[in-house]
Amino acid sequence: MKTQRLATRAAAGTMILAFALAGCSGGESDADQASGGEGQTAETAGAQESADDGAEESATGDPSPDDSSASTSAGLPRDADLSKESPSVTPEDAISTAKEEAKDGDVHAIELDFDDRDEAWQYEVKIIDGTTEFDVEIDAETGDVVDVGKDSTDDKEKAVDLKDPMTFDEALKLAQERASGRLDGWKLDSDDDRIEYQFDFDDDDEEIEVSVDVESKKVSVDD
Repeated sequence: MKTQRLATRAAAGTMILAFALAGCSGGESDADQASGGEGQTAETAGAQESADDGAEESATGDPSPDDSSASTSAGLPRDADLSKESPSVTPEDAISTAKEEAKDGDVHAIELDFDDRDEAWQYEVKIIDGTTEFDVEIDAETGDVVDVGKDSTDDKEKAVDLKDPMTFDEALKLAQERASGRLDGWKLDSDDDRIEYQFDFDDDDEEIEVSVDVESKKVSVDD
């Protein structure tokens, strides 16, 4: 009987020890799971916070590190040399735009220079329709109409042509034989039955105006 009781006690002790070990193992597993859950929660919260910061930054208009804004061309600089560079809008396009404003009439002058008031290169196109003269100013980079002026006139000026009887390049070549420097403005003008190109050169701050008659090819210098 004594031996049987000892065996029973030993078996009971073994079972108690097994339960104790199982409880410790289960506790460690639960702790690990809880720790892992807290880590995932922290990561999720961090990601959400970053997303919220990005949304707030976008809402306030502040650029993000990957944000790149499209740049627009500033066009010709103020000190551009028109003998080497040209604005986005061609003289032909400027004339077409001016004719849309005047509806009808003959173009008797076109000029390109830098407008100090608007700080932009502009064309000025003059059109005579009957007894009305239109003076249309056009931005040489955007093609937008800046201003339209109207005035009554009795003048009967000839219409000008950018290609006939002399092109811009042909007239400029003749002008450069008589003057040098940066070309900062030019005009094709009809006045008193005479059509001529006028070129304005800046030679070391010295202004030189050269006129070229498109019919006779005569060149004159006014400095």
